[in-house]
Amino acid sequence: MIFVQAMMLLVLLVGGAIAAVVSFLVLLPITLAIKPQGPNRYGRESATRTLRAAIAGGVRRSFDFSGRANRLDFWAFAVTVAVLCGLAFVTFVALVIIWGDNTSLWLAAPLLVIPALAVPSLSMAVRRLHDVNRSGWWLLVLFVAGILILFYWFVQPSQSEAKERAAVFT
Repeated sequence: MIFVQAMMLLVLLVGGAIAAVVSFLVLLPITLAIKPQGPNRYGRESATRTLRAAIAGGVRRSFDFSGRANRLDFWAFAVTVAVLCGLAFVTFVALVIIWGDNTSLWLAAPLLVIPALAVPSLSMAVRRLHDVNRSGWWLLVLFVAGILILFYWFVQPSQSEAKERAAVFT
């Protein structure tokens, strides 16, 4: 029985991986060919220059979906969120090991950190896309073609407001 379940899981994983690769290969040229025109339309560049300011700004603007976030803002916040989620998971596992069979709903309390960080993470991702002159709606690409296209945009340098820089997108 366990072997059959393991094989079904393997088939689902392989099928999902094949579908993701095919959709990625089909949609990648389309999404990268769509270039924003003109100067950045999402406001001034982020002035953050230090790691502490980047993390504090990410927390302070947790529910702000407007404006821009440079690479330092985005990656400092992303690493902070990843560490917090990892700590929450490790705490959950440690509590399960310590309490053993005496489980209760409170053991899952550390896992509440993960959904609590979902909206701040989305707002930071939207602001990062604004920094490379993309709409926040491009996050929906995540559900179709995967994270690789978004990762490509997240590592791109900020688009300046200067006219000479805007000529890159024409």
